Amino acid sequence: MNATRRRGLAALVATALLGAATLALASVPPRPLRSVVTLVGSLGLRVATDWLAVVALLALAERVAAGGESVTRSSVARLTAAVFAGGVAIEASPLARLVVATDPVETAILVEGTADAVQNGLFAAGLVAATAAGGAALREALGDDARPGLPVAPTERRLPRVEPGAVVRVAQVLGVAAALWFGADLATRLALGVPYFWLAVADSAVAALGGAVDYGVLAVAGLVLAADGADARTVAGGTAVVWLALVVGGIAVAVLSAGLGVVLVGATATPMGAVEAAGMGLWPAPDSWTQLLATGTFLAGAAGFSVVQRTVPASGSGSRGPESPVDDSGSPR
Repeated sequence: MNATRRRGLAALVATALLGAATLALASVPPRPLRSVVTLVGSLGLRVATDWLAVVALLALAERVAAGGESVTRSSVARLTAAVFAGGVAIEASPLARLVVATDPVETAILVEGTADAVQNGLFAAGLVAATAAGGAALREALGDDARPGLPVAPTERRLPRVEPGAVVRVAQVLGVAAALWFGADLATRLALGVPYFWLAVADSAVAALGGAVDYGVLAVAGLVLAADGADARTVAGGTAVVWLALVVGGIAVAVLSAGLGVVLVGATATPMGAVEAAGMGLWPAPDSWTQLLATGTFLAGAAGFSVVQRTVPASGSGSRGPESPVDDSGSPR
């Protein structure tokens, strides 16, 4: 099977799983067909943005597995830019309908919609960049133990092998994405006018941290697949662990948010009613769409990863040495 067909099949599997997950979430509990269609449309924007990131990561995985095409810094940068541009276009698409409508549109709606599109595109692109950077750090940390192709680490292990340096690299990249997200969100709030400045700062910071934690979980889970390979055990177990990690991470962020809310009330003129209205300190629901869609994103990517891993000829993955998947100079080592 050639590279184009491998990528297409992996993307098809991931797309089918994400579509099925979206339809299932919109249909439970039983709703009228019109309500299901409306929910699929709203959930579809988030799913489509993450789908771009999943397809980009599958393309990188196929290159690493086949060994014929080196993954360089420039190729990762191009994919990251494409995911960001595509994510912004997808998220901003509802605004186009409002702009061409005959009724006037409030400026605040356009500003908020554009900011949301940029912010969602930032995290989707950050997922691609963070996973690629973490993969480079992982292969570098493994050194002589690194295997050519996929999986990267020796498979004779019971526990997954993800080096701390790879996790740190993921956190660094997503930290940059979160900082940009925070800047865009706070600038939008200040431009539209907020009654309590420090509440806006704290709320934006907590939201940015929450997004970084969610996408960090997905990136590290992707590195586990790259290190240990994708089979029925790792995909099923990884999906459960990802869901649990997302819930625990969301609770940790909620606890931090609650603490910041108490500090705001005590140290600033922010009233408790405003803190409660902002939703600071609310725990995430384990069965919320946000948690389930993020888990579905991992499952779809893992299934596509399994397709890539299983369809690459053995001779292709063994045709090169254990070089780093991303070279700092932008050229294969």
